[in-house]
Amino acid sequence: MAKLLSEVATGKRSVPQPNNGQVIAVPIPFVLPAAAPAVNDIVGLCELPPGVELVDYSIFAPQLDSNGAPTNTYSIGHENAGGTDLAVVYETGLTAGRTANGSVSRCAVAAQLAADKTVARRIALKVTGAFATYAGSGKTLLAVLHLKA
Repeated sequence: MAKLLSEVATGKRSVPQPNNGQVIAVPIPFVLPAAAPAVNDIVGLCELPPGVELVDYSIFAPQLDSNGAPTNTYSIGHENAGGTDLAVVYETGLTAGRTANGSVSRCAVAAQLAADKTVARRIALKVTGAFATYAGSGKTLLAVLHLKA
């Protein structure tokens, strides 16, 4: 299991935080590495401070798996204390980046609304299905998180 981090998660890039009850869209780009992420790898996106709610999310990606039958899948949730796995999974089976023109995975359930908002949470993707033919080297996956204070 490898831990991969977005520039937001490393602190190289900052993002706005909601502060008045409005829902704001926060883009979190992640540049994919040269080698294919493996099953169980964690992609750290960002940390939500206490009081901030993840209302919705979408994962946009250009083609990341060029196989005729692509197999890359992800789960989204928040990390455990050690950052080694997802402590709480919001949704499984996300399939961004599976077509020649790219593809989008949108929130299909509302499990993230039940997360404990009184504590900080590190939002992450977990690779749950290996790439059949990795075509993501240097490409950017974009997670758009809709946040509310």
